[in-house]
Amino acid sequence: MSAEATPIPAHLGSELLLWLWWTSERLEGRFDLPAPAGTVDLWVDDRLAFRPPGDTKVTAVLTGENPAHTLEARAALAGGKVVQDLRIGLRRDDREFSVTLRGAGLDLVGLKLPQVLSESPDEAVVDRMFLYEEVVLVVAGIVERFAEARAAASWSRETVPAIRAWLRGREAG
Repeated sequence: MSAEATPIPAHLGSELLLWLWWTSERLEGRFDLPAPAGTVDLWVDDRLAFRPPGDTKVTAVLTGENPAHTLEARAALAGGKVVQDLRIGLRRDDREFSVTLRGAGLDLVGLKLPQVLSESPDEAVVDRMFLYEEVVLVVAGIVERFAEARAAASWSRETVPAIRAWLRGREAG
């Protein structure tokens, strides 16, 4: 007998992406994630996509240098749009990655791994597999931190008002 997985509510993916954006600015990019991910530096990179709540179609895409701080990003949030795609950069030890987290399933899209310096093609494949696994561990750590924050009693009375204040500051700024 197989057990069916409970579907994840679609709004949680957008909430996680907005929370990640807010948290990255609040913590100045420094995340202490559960083991084995550890400490990473994380920032919103060069792509944001927005959609209306309850829809799956992207209606605004911002690219380029630092789109998270543009008037267009503020306008999308002020207009009630939610984050659909968030491209993040992350640094762990001396390795730097970038990846887009997409949609409710947080699909990993457009992953850029650090350069592999292995001598043989076989070693290079294995090294790339380990680097991919490293990104998956970091994303899993982010999801775990979000789940802890979202399930906490303080979510409604502290976190949501803080995010709303941050959004208002983005609209005014």
